[in-house]
Amino acid sequence: MNLDYHPDGPNLSNLSVPKEDNEWWENGSEGHRFAGEVLQLRIRREIMKFIGPGIMTREEIKKAFSLDESLAELQLALLEKAMMIEKVIDCEGYRSTPVGIAYLKNFEDFAHNY
Repeated sequence: MNLDYHPDGPNLSNLSVPKEDNEWWENGSEGHRFAGEVLQLRIRREIMKFIGPGIMTREEIKKAFSLDESLAELQLALLEKAMMIEKVIDCEGYRSTPVGIAYLKNFEDFAHNY
């Protein structure tokens, strides 16, 4: 993953994944690899658990995890690129996707067994 350096923080509009617009998901091995990399960081898994089956705003997530704006934007952008969460336009929040919920469960089951 390539994040260009900017004095104000990473340029999140230029996150590089195998392909843009989530087309990369169609290549199963690349999609699985990327999703696994995104879920390796504990805070991202904790954010997904916090969102749970509901909807949480960026502000609620920032407050719950003591994140500044740039770090919250980075974590949410990576989860969204990996299709683990999606934006809910009506309330400016995020919700877990069915794919994200399944990946989180499988990731934690695997980690628990090893």
